[in-house]
Amino acid sequence: MNKLQMSYSTFELKFNKPFNTSKKAINTRQGFLIKISDGKQSGLGECAPFPEFGSETFKDAKNKLQNFKLKINLNPANFKIELQNSLRELDNFPSLKHGIEQALFNLICNKTNISLNELLNVSSTSDITVNAVIGFLSTIESTKVCAKLLKDGYETIKVKVGRDNFEDDINIISNLRDELGYDFKIRIDVNGKWDLGNAIQILNTLEKYNIEYVEQPINSIEDFIRLKEEIKIPLAVDESIRTIEDAEIFINKKAADILILKPMMLGGLLPTLKIIELCEKNKMDVIITSSFESSLGRSFAIFAASTVKNKVAHGLGTAKYFTKDIFPDPYPINSGNITLK
Repeated sequence: MNKLQMSYSTFELKFNKPFNTSKKAINTRQGFLIKISDGKQSGLGECAPFPEFGSETFKDAKNKLQNFKLKINLNPANFKIELQNSLRELDNFPSLKHGIEQALFNLICNKTNISLNELLNVSSTSDITVNAVIGFLSTIESTKVCAKLLKDGYETIKVKVGRDNFEDDINIISNLRDELGYDFKIRIDVNGKWDLGNAIQILNTLEKYNIEYVEQPINSIEDFIRLKEEIKIPLAVDESIRTIEDAEIFINKKAADILILKPMMLGGLLPTLKIIELCEKNKMDVIITSSFESSLGRSFAIFAASTVKNKVAHGLGTAKYFTKDIFPDPYPINSGNITLK
């Protein structure tokens, strides 16, 4: 390949209305479009920092991007080793690492006219099931939104919980089941808000409502291990998994039942695919979720989800939250499913 040139521009995605979680109300998402060219072909990648959920800040990513010198010889025969060596200094900048990796992969695919599956030597399913998400809404509004989502074809609903008054969380889940029944799956996401004592109390109360799993109820692996002994609802871990090493610890200690993986927060596809492989070897379920990226960044999360062998619903339905995306969405959701062409 010729000498590579890298450039970037900033973007902002605005939400239709604030999306509320136990961490914060999300109104906008900022990021960088990264372009890498060899003079004839180019590839685009997305860096969308999300420090509240485990990445570097937008400012830190920008400073690093301004000073980063890309030095790599991307021969498809050994590009993984070359890429890992060249991007090692970005290990503490996962969203930036994701963006540069994505741009490089797209450049190679464009130049060599091979698919990403061929480049990475992985197979994909053609249909991906997607869950819908309900943020912090009132009990009545949560039930109203859930009813519409079920009518739209979703069969799995993730409900954000972790309110200051946990009785409000319980009332919302109770009302969903009382009003809408048990013919759909409910998974709940705490975003690490609870302490161990509250988690035990609340989850034992919620057990009767047939919860598919609880995501990131607490934060430390020690608390995950103790909580797993006290409850029957399956445990999923998200924010505590930000490196391959994190995943290995949770897998080896059997501290969770499900791993939630966000390629943007993990530093790209290569670490994500490695963790998927580890989970499959250890018979653990994996769920891929987006990080409220644009359609460009989300395409890598969708690709990662397509490689997961177990039939689970992934968290990829975020396009609808933006007033306008920076690119047309190539993977629309129909009746709770994405079909890859």
